Amino acid sequence: MAEMVLVVGNGEWPRNELLQTLLETAKFTIALDGAADRFDSWDVVVGDLDSISNPDDFEGDNNQENSDLTKALIQYDVDAVVGIEGGRLDHRIAAFTALFESDSDAILYFDGWRACRVAKSGLEIELKKDTICSLMAFGKATKVSMSGTRYELNSEDLESGTRGVGNKAVANEVIINHESGDLLFIWEANALE
Repeated sequence: MAEMVLVVGNGEWPRNELLQTLLETAKFTIALDGAADRFDSWDVVVGDLDSISNPDDFEGDNNQENSDLTKALIQYDVDAVVGIEGGRLDHRIAAFTALFESDSDAILYFDGWRACRVAKSGLEIELKKDTICSLMAFGKATKVSMSGTRYELNSEDLESGTRGVGNKAVANEVIINHESGDLLFIWEANALE
């Protein structure tokens, strides 16, 4: 996580140890809107400024076509995102789709879980054996292959649904490739991260 760019949202934050580690490791920290009121070690504030206490002190982005998280992911090469749990259900789901809108390789950090977009170049991730993981398509993804898991895929199409939920790593590395479409990989946090 050297040279990490971190986004901190205004939702529920993960346990304090994780948040502190990420903040201390980050070389650049982005506060999303009202999150700037909750800590002071940020480098920049991004958002439409509808939930910050002193909006006149900042230049807001009033483009309502994108969420505050999407705005940050488009403007910066983000590595990690925290503070997106809890609150409104639509905001929680939008955190996942923001990865696709922005083509971001950021990892979303939740207490005990992580999630990331599978880029067109694929994903290779080191996990402990027996780590619970899921691969979810948003829409249709074509020619999806996944190895290193109990239930593997071999150039199969995957569509929105529950087919990829509840898998487990059976090797130390999970490898995912696909030809087209949006894929989200979710895994149980472990000591290898």
